Amino acid sequence: MKAFDLELVNGRLATSAGIHEVDVGIREGRVAAIGAWGTLPDAEEIVDLTGRVILPGGIDTHVHGGDPGAFDFGEVSMAAALGGVTTIVDMPIQIPLTTDAESFDAKLEVIGPKAHVDFALWATLAPGGAGAIPELKKRGAVGIKLVMQRSVEGVMPLHGDGEILEAFAELQAVGLPAAVHAESQDMIAHLEERLRREGREDPRAFLDSHPPITELEAIHRVLFLARRTGARLHIAHCSIGEGVDMVDEARKSGQAVSVETCPHYLTLDSSIFDERGVFAKLSPALRDRGEVEALWQRLRAGKIDNLASDHVPYPPVFKEAGIWEAAAGSPGIQTMFPLILREGVKKGRITLPQLVRVMSEGPARVVGLYPKKGSASIGADADFAIFDLDREQSVTVEDQIGVEWTLYQGMQVVYPERVLVRGQSVVIDGKLCGKRGDGEFCVPVAASPADS
Repeated sequence: MKAFDLELVNGRLATSAGIHEVDVGIREGRVAAIGAWGTLPDAEEIVDLTGRVILPGGIDTHVHGGDPGAFDFGEVSMAAALGGVTTIVDMPIQIPLTTDAESFDAKLEVIGPKAHVDFALWATLAPGGAGAIPELKKRGAVGIKLVMQRSVEGVMPLHGDGEILEAFAELQAVGLPAAVHAESQDMIAHLEERLRREGREDPRAFLDSHPPITELEAIHRVLFLARRTGARLHIAHCSIGEGVDMVDEARKSGQAVSVETCPHYLTLDSSIFDERGVFAKLSPALRDRGEVEALWQRLRAGKIDNLASDHVPYPPVFKEAGIWEAAAGSPGIQTMFPLILREGVKKGRITLPQLVRVMSEGPARVVGLYPKKGSASIGADADFAIFDLDREQSVTVEDQIGVEWTLYQGMQVVYPERVLVRGQSVVIDGKLCGKRGDGEFCVPVAASPADS
């Protein structure tokens, strides 16, 4: 019997600590050994990765799979695999929402048989539902999503300050984080009402109703509420450098808080409204080019904990209403890792170790899956995305799984050649080879702050 089931040889393994010329031995789905090229025992299968980079698989902490009731989680997980994402952390926008033990179990029953990659679940709260938090933790929820702005009308409840404060107290008691969509509902509603009175129906009216101050005020407020209760806080999809700075200052003062941004805030700016109109409606809104560069600067400086796609696979009909009625959001899980490799690493904005920190290790810490996930350490799940960094191609909507449009059409990216989940190849030569149901449900293995 040979030492390993699979051995990845002659590749360059990137971790948050550096880039290493090593072979990786995999046994029973886990990393069993790491050694200098040519030093490990033989394996049942050997894959030669000369000229390739091995990265821990991506972990996307912000995915709106919308299943049951809206979209197909199987397609979302296929798109994830093709983009090098090996663990999806799904956000609740499906009907019924994941708000208690019964709905949590029902969601697992529906999506589990469809998953091509591993997955975990956020839950949310129905009005007055903070009492469900302990049972949701027992079920394996990574945390609770709370929404300060009415961005998904009729589906996600709006959580007022009183409900947030109550939820934070419960979350602090059980040791789970809150992921918060931080935008000021009062400010946005006031601005939208004024713009509607003025007859504004153009796409840029949405930008004018969501200026940066509406996000900054909400971040400031929720940081205060979390600090008073001692709750662990995660700021979702931050679009503004100053917002990242607020989180960084709070963290330096000892607060348990993390922050994510998204590929669209790093690669697109508000000028895309002139080309794509309502399809560019996102919440928070796209910002000007100065904010794009501000986020890259903070990413380089280590102030951003993770990147997440905020993927939502809306069909075009959801976008074809007027600017006020069109849904906010866009697909992006398949292009996230490939875009940041191209726009970040290949353009010299960040290094491969910095990419691993925000695409793999950081997100695993945020949702309590580290070091089982997001790590190339001995004993970790053997989740890897393998890239030829010289192999670029253009994004086309025809290549995207489960969506009919993309904001990244024509942009250059680097897709993975091979993707492994627990040692099993789900993508080979850029083509899917896994099957529905191969993905496993992941529960938190730690409850430490993201910056521990």
